[in-house]
Amino acid sequence: MLDSISGPSSVASHDAVLAALADAHARRMRAEEEIRLLLAYARQFVYPHPYTFGELANAAGMSVSGVRTAFGPHDVEKVSAATGLDPVPSEGEES
Repeated sequence: MLDSISGPSSVASHDAVLAALADAHARRMRAEEEIRLLLAYARQFVYPHPYTFGELANAAGMSVSGVRTAFGPHDVEKVSAATGLDPVPSEGEES
């Protein structure tokens, strides 16, 4: 746990395999964040027709329930800050 807190640079000087794993983990974390932000944008910022959970699930290789829970208010705030857009009021979550 302490190695993951200290980051890949501290591991890199000790072991090439551990450094490669730490780098791969960092890339995965960035990719997961990008997916969350794209899902938040697709559901909260597209008007008048947000993408459906099914469309997003197919594109992201996730289940519909996984898409429903993949992003939260913090992700919506990050998208809003990055784009300067306000989230669209939702009429319901049945899509």
